[in-house]
Amino acid sequence: MYKKTDGIKMGINLNHLLSVLKVLPLSSADCERGFSQMNLYHTSERNRLLVSSVNDLLMIGINGPPITFWNAEKYVISLLKSGRQGALDIWTGPSKKTEALMHRSNLFTP
Repeated sequence: MYKKTDGIKMGINLNHLLSVLKVLPLSSADCERGFSQMNLYHTSERNRLLVSSVNDLLMIGINGPPITFWNAEKYVISLLKSGRQGALDIWTGPSKKTEALMHRSNLFTP
């Protein structure tokens, strides 16, 4: 129980109020920082990201180390060894699936 300055005890409801006040944030800066990070990742060009992907990006962006400490070289090498194309590779034309779909649509045109 808390006492007033004159020694009179305060009620139990005040104890509950004080315990609630101890956990309330003083400002919304943390929340604003989170929204700012989300706006960096979820742009108009990347609006189809899954919620789980945005969550993972935010977790790393907010809690992870700075990007300057990350060495991407080993990940790029493993990606290229797996047979995927790099960002600077020469484009070889439309995929065969697109060509097959175009041929199939020509069959049904009058």
